[in-house]
Amino acid sequence: MNSKQMKTRLKWVCAIFAMVFAAVLYKSFSLTVLERHYLKGKADAEITGHLELGAVRGEIFDANGERLAASLAVNSLYADASLIPAEGEVNRETVALALSETLGLEREWVKGKLDSGKKFIYLKRPLSSEEYEAVRALKLPGIGFKKEYRRAYPNGSLASNFLGFVGIDGQGLEGLELSLDKFLKAGQEKLKVKQDRLGRFLVDKIDGELEQNRGASAVLTIDRRIQYITEKALAKAVTNYHAKSGMALVMNPRTGAVISAAVWPTYDPNNYKSADNDSRRNRILTDPFEPGSTFKIFVVAAALEEGLVTPETTVFAENGAFRVANHTVRDTHNYGDLTISQVIKYSSNIGSLKIGAILQKDLLYNYLTRFSFGEKTGLAHLSGEAPGVLRHPGKWHPIDEANIAFGQGLSVTALQMVMAMSSLANDGLLMRPYIVDRVLDSEGRIIEKHEPQILRQVVSPLTARQVAAMLRMAVQKGGTATRAEVAGYPVAGKTGTAQKVTRGGRGYAEGKYVASFIGFAPYHDPQLAVMVVLDEPSNGYYGGTVATPAFKEIMENALPLLDIPPTSDKGDPVWPILERNSGGAPGVVDGGQPTNFIRVRLKKNDRRAREPITFGEKKPDQSLNLADAVFVDMPALDIAPGVMPDLQGLTMRQVLDVMGDYELELEFSGSGRVIGQSPPPGTAVMAGQSGSIFFDK
Repeated sequence: MNSKQMKTRLKWVCAIFAMVFAAVLYKSFSLTVLERHYLKGKADAEITGHLELGAVRGEIFDANGERLAASLAVNSLYADASLIPAEGEVNRETVALALSETLGLEREWVKGKLDSGKKFIYLKRPLSSEEYEAVRALKLPGIGFKKEYRRAYPNGSLASNFLGFVGIDGQGLEGLELSLDKFLKAGQEKLKVKQDRLGRFLVDKIDGELEQNRGASAVLTIDRRIQYITEKALAKAVTNYHAKSGMALVMNPRTGAVISAAVWPTYDPNNYKSADNDSRRNRILTDPFEPGSTFKIFVVAAALEEGLVTPETTVFAENGAFRVANHTVRDTHNYGDLTISQVIKYSSNIGSLKIGAILQKDLLYNYLTRFSFGEKTGLAHLSGEAPGVLRHPGKWHPIDEANIAFGQGLSVTALQMVMAMSSLANDGLLMRPYIVDRVLDSEGRIIEKHEPQILRQVVSPLTARQVAAMLRMAVQKGGTATRAEVAGYPVAGKTGTAQKVTRGGRGYAEGKYVASFIGFAPYHDPQLAVMVVLDEPSNGYYGGTVATPAFKEIMENALPLLDIPPTSDKGDPVWPILERNSGGAPGVVDGGQPTNFIRVRLKKNDRRAREPITFGEKKPDQSLNLADAVFVDMPALDIAPGVMPDLQGLTMRQVLDVMGDYELELEFSGSGRVIGQSPPPGTAVMAGQSGSIFFDK
């Protein structure tokens, strides 16, 4: 090879080296400058993971700071199936077998999860401490543990129907856990850390202390001690009287705060999946019932407030039986003349319906809505609350007006009843019920605070104290509720025994009753209002027999816990009188202590303000003969099946009400009141028979 050829080859070699060097130089520039951010991000993604620090749900406390619901740290088992080989000495089959034997899981189910090849699959959550140690000792590939928080209820079933429960992912599902979920639930905190090729986190050093994100906590008005007393007393009553179910509610009548709320049957929220819907239901909110005789007190309060009667006004109780709109209303005893006070003391149905009649249906309805019957309370935004049933008076039949006056033909909830009773214990002031006192953030700062709130002045202090005196008489000797009396704490209250409506809503079920007692104590200074309701007791069914023992047990144990000293006062009823105080405003003198009369401004368009409500300044005629004054438009009729009644003097609507069950083909002539009829009174008639009714106009 000559020198010229050598030089040419050398040039080519140098050119190739130059080109390679240039390419390497360009690539190096590209990787280190042009693609630097992209490559750095890709590398970080491969070696960096996010460690979830966990979110701790806020706690729920009782009024004294005792935990009712808390979150406990637990370990859950997961698998990264991509790290478990399909074949080899240790494979998915052997891993599935080991886990199934250790944890009691189905081997095929575990194998199916591992065969999915997913990087993250929950296999069991949570693990007990024994299970955690057993699985950890196996040292299986691709198997890991994740720290989570499980909701725990340290008092078991205590207050569970109000507390509710939390799902496996930390979300509130029922009760206060659901209604307060936006406060209690916390978002997940994540920490960026290095990880190896097997996905294991490498946490070498962290500046400061790792803290989980914590939700807000709630403090309730419920007192855990009184809650226990209430549940124990209710369970004993349900068991002793073989009731289908029961409920008991305790409220501070001055503030509207719920002190305890018990339901039976109940359940343990730590194991809520094993409980049926019937046990989990919050009957105090969801189960309306006909109140029976406990409702009479609100009818009497309305008549007193309107000045239509006084405590000493006399009512003729018809010797125990009274015909109204083709129905016979009966009392348990054959009473004659009764004062209004005795109507409550002896729980006379006839006396109560006559008092309701002089009120007339529009005014009666107005007062009942002022007591908040027929509407939801909105307690803590708890779901499932029933408004009860109180139809507009335009839809009432004559018998409805009579029935409602003694607690049938409508339905209420236990919460509505205790609210209304509390207003009579609170000088006529109706308070909004509440169960959440305050909500605190993770630093203990108040996020939300609930204060006692006046809804309206339902009746005057005069009326409230007059009714309270009547309720005191009902517990004293001769009354229907003597078993409710508590030594050292005079009780005022009312029994109730209501026959249950049939499933179809037509008529009443034979032998099925709702028995109840509602009252407050101490009589002179009410601190607690309590209602006990037993559904379908079979070992006795009168409220004065089956509901009063539980009421008494709750009161005699709860009042001392609230540092309320017993009194030697026998609690004789005090009859207040209306006077003018020095400022000229009406007031009530009770035991020599004047009380300023309170008027509360109502909101515009408040349906309870549509009718004029007076405040005890009317002076009714003490000689009013209610036996003649009530039901003048509906005389008692002598009615027998298959026999034509005497319709003389009835209106057309009354004729329709009376003749509804006869199924006759009647023709009407004129208007006004009946002056003639065919067939004549006393004639035998049958369904489908023709007839004529003649009116005077």
